Amino acid sequence: MNVFIGANGQGKTNLLEAVAMLALSSSPRARREIEVVGPVAQATRIEAEVETGGVVVELAIALSIEGDRAHRVIEVDGARRRAFDLPGHFRVTLFWPDDLGLVKAGPELRRRFLNQMLVQVEPGYARALAGLKRVLEQRNSLLKRMASGEGGGDVLEAWNEELVRIGGEVSKARARAVRELQPEAARCHAEIASGELLEIEYLGPPADMAEAVQNSLAEDLRRGATSIGPHRDDLRVMLDGREARAYGSQGQQRTAVVSLKLAEAALVAGRTGERPVLLLDDVLSELDGERRAALLRQVAGAGQVIITSVEAGPFPPDLISSARVWSVVGGEIEACG
Repeated sequence: MNVFIGANGQGKTNLLEAVAMLALSSSPRARREIEVVGPVAQATRIEAEVETGGVVVELAIALSIEGDRAHRVIEVDGARRRAFDLPGHFRVTLFWPDDLGLVKAGPELRRRFLNQMLVQVEPGYARALAGLKRVLEQRNSLLKRMASGEGGGDVLEAWNEELVRIGGEVSKARARAVRELQPEAARCHAEIASGELLEIEYLGPPADMAEAVQNSLAEDLRRGATSIGPHRDDLRVMLDGREARAYGSQGQQRTAVVSLKLAEAALVAGRTGERPVLLLDDVLSELDGERRAALLRQVAGAGQVIITSVEAGPFPPDLISSARVWSVVGGEIEACG
């Protein structure tokens, strides 16, 4: 257990983001890589020595600004690698305040949750995601040309087939993962929330996706976008039989998210035989004392944990005494005691 304590704006979240990037190949927060570098400098580099399965590797990601874009270079033991080759060298489960959107926000964040988990444990998933992105870009471009009378209908069927094939790979992996997550998420939530029932359900494409894609052509041409496929998936989150998004309190929603993240860590451990590094950013805020204590019991002893907080007060004395505690001030990290 590593506890990093510091006031807001000192760099605690940056540390967790850097660790997560080395596991995922991209930022779990930023939509564009230029946002990771920020306005202060023209380049940044993240390096780490990682030990997993008894093997030590050196990982690095370098980002440099070129105009309004960032150029990324990934290295494993000094050799360049592609982005989808990086996940799997070590694994993380990340929770930070923005993850409350897993319950409150739209489906994009819930798809990102499944994607960030699966690129680390499902062989070929990162490549399938990249393929799906390419298919959607090409098919949507073709739909716009067809709608404006430029033709192209002769190649549409080929893109439809690719959408069904790659989309099927992605949706099947997600559906299987949600089935694995359900029992552990329910167990964690019941323990933290005094028996409250958490249920999750995967809402994927129609069973016969090929037929649905064909039937949606008129609507797709009207919109100039693909309306059927795993890019429209969602994950329904229920608390005691009701939609958590509509009926859950802030504390209930936060507990549901934490339970999903702990279930993610269990799934990663079950599939790989090794616990992921658990990254918890200000996770104790907005939880009452009972739920806070239950959460800390869950994560204590769960492999390597990196947790941040603005103060040491929320942590039980026995946990703090057995943890490595660090202070973060102005981007500088120092050991305490």
